[in-house]
Amino acid sequence: MAPLVVDKEEKKKKILKAAIEVFSQKGFFRTTIADIAHAAGIGKGTVYEYFRNKETLFIELFAFLIEDHLQYLSGKRESFLTAEQRIENIITETFRYFKQMENIYYIFLDLKIQHLKTSGAPYHQEQFARLYREFRRELAAIIKEGSRKGSFRKVDPDQIATLIIATMEGIMNQWIADHDAFSLEHISSAVRDMIMNFISI
Repeated sequence: MAPLVVDKEEKKKKILKAAIEVFSQKGFFRTTIADIAHAAGIGKGTVYEYFRNKETLFIELFAFLIEDHLQYLSGKRESFLTAEQRIENIITETFRYFKQMENIYYIFLDLKIQHLKTSGAPYHQEQFARLYREFRRELAAIIKEGSRKGSFRKVDPDQIATLIIATMEGIMNQWIADHDAFSLEHISSAVRDMIMNFISI
């Protein structure tokens, strides 16, 4: 009988997908590695083969979700869409995705604040920085194309990308603190209009 070949990448994804469910239901502090292992249908020791601890697992989970979201956005780059439509899609879909993953984002926000206040977790800080870089790169490429084709003013693509992300993140943080303050759907439309008015010719 041929030896069983384990697809390590698929096994890792299986653990991360199980972790989404457990973290969403129990929160970060009440979740254990044993809970995640049980949800994934594997032994606790197997989880530790892929992740050093629960904190590292969660940071990689959030990175996995953001990368999945960016891949989804990249897949929506239909050639018939203008740069303006693509930026509008990114803003709309990012707010929608955030609302869907609200519990996960809340944990991420808490951990990010903890690690940015300390110098003891360079790995985690690099993960946070990498996520921002990838999102900025995706937005900046579209803005650059829009400027080249004459749809957008001549602006600094990286600065505008940073502004868009900061605006969305700030609104998300406010909404997490007070759901009744505003409608996320309505504010998403307002953000689209504000950004488009600023960069469109």
